[in-house]
Amino acid sequence: MKYIIEAFNKESELLIFEVILPDGSDSQLAQIMGWSVPQRGDEGYDLTPSQAAAIEVLAGKHFYDSNHVFQLTCNVER
Repeated sequence: MKYIIEAFNKESELLIFEVILPDGSDSQLAQIMGWSVPQRGDEGYDLTPSQAAAIEVLAGKHFYDSNHVFQLTCNVER
């Protein structure tokens, strides 16, 4: 599974940037997001500030700011 954080402008709703999460992040993301079943690959989730902070640690990259809306997408790798 490929996981991507998407940042959208709150006003225009345009995609501003993406952060691709490291391969093998499934179990850590399941814990952060509270998932009890494996993801199918077509899901998208709005992130809370605390979820974003935990994912920043996983990604090793700071991306969160209050000017954007953040979503986590789950994508089947082909």
